Amino acid sequence: MKKLLRLAPLALAIAASSASAQSTEDTLANMQQQLNSMQQQLNAAKNDRVRFNGFFSTGVARASNDAGYTGITEKTNVADLSLLALQGTFDVTEKSQAVLQLVGRGADDWEPQVEWAYLSHRPTNNLQLRAGKMRIPFFMYSDSLEVGYAQPWARPPQSVYGPIAITSYVGADATYNFNFDDSSLTVTGFTGFTDEDGNSGDVQLRNIGGVNLTWTDYVWTVRAVAATSEVTVDATRLKALVPPGITVDSQLANRDRGSFYGIGASYDDGSWQIISEVTRAEVDGKFADTDSAYLSIGHRFGSWTPYIAAGWTESMDDDERTGAFIPGAVPESILNYQRTDYSIGTRWDITPGVAIKADVTHVRGLDKGYGNLNTTYMLSNDTESTNVYTLKLDSAF
Repeated sequence: MKKLLRLAPLALAIAASSASAQSTEDTLANMQQQLNSMQQQLNAAKNDRVRFNGFFSTGVARASNDAGYTGITEKTNVADLSLLALQGTFDVTEKSQAVLQLVGRGADDWEPQVEWAYLSHRPTNNLQLRAGKMRIPFFMYSDSLEVGYAQPWARPPQSVYGPIAITSYVGADATYNFNFDDSSLTVTGFTGFTDEDGNSGDVQLRNIGGVNLTWTDYVWTVRAVAATSEVTVDATRLKALVPPGITVDSQLANRDRGSFYGIGASYDDGSWQIISEVTRAEVDGKFADTDSAYLSIGHRFGSWTPYIAAGWTESMDDDERTGAFIPGAVPESILNYQRTDYSIGTRWDITPGVAIKADVTHVRGLDKGYGNLNTTYMLSNDTESTNVYTLKLDSAF
């Protein structure tokens, strides 16, 4: 009995030690579990602050001759329809974001180019401020100009989107949303500058200032834009296209005042899709002032959306470019043009995020001027019209 009494404290100590060890192990396990949970939360928060999306297009196009409407000739063209873009959105704070968009085009050997690089901030829910490189907001589809999946057509209507080749600018804008019971009005003011390759050569816009208004009741959308800037156009590309013996003044505009006006409307009730835009571009001097318009009508039949479209564009100040159009004799007149185009096509949404489009476009009036066409071919051929056939794959992810 005395021996047992002497062993009791030892047994109690061993038991206490065992319990203490078990408690320590439980504590360490709980701590590890909490650390893992915290790490998961941090990773989730980090992932939520960075988002990536992109778009892709490819296809084939061929024309009935080498007139060069939209750059398409009798040679089957794949590269000019192919591009891949990746866009990253980074949450700097709860109210501020940085956006970067890289685009690689087949026509440029897939060399990545920065199309968007801007910082945005929302002081309030209705007000957004942005600064950096952005799409210049001249058209209804300016922000999605190269996102083929976001458009019903194989390509944007060239009657309106073709004459103005400038797509991006560096500057700032401010957007305010007015929300009503069943509609909203968005007002955007923008300013900045740009230096890009245009249809004729290098185009510089300085001191851009403009405003656009967009009203929608989510079936009807109406948009209006007005902008002005100083314009300089160096027609180096045009000079390279003109045959020997014909001279072209390289400065079609030199810090001349330019203005752009546009109004557009769309109707989309889920079945019918009707879109129209009317634009006017004016530049003092010899660069062409242009009036343009198009009307597009489509109807959804499940995953199929057939459409028809008609467009018209005309240079309005032909007399400022050395008089009437005389092939091979009056070089400045090759900037003049008046033409109409008619398109019929369809879109097939084969799966969410992927669409196949087929389009046939007939263009008339090429004999009335060579603006935005293959000048070398047109000067040596009596061509009044061309057909462009397109099959295209568009995807967004």
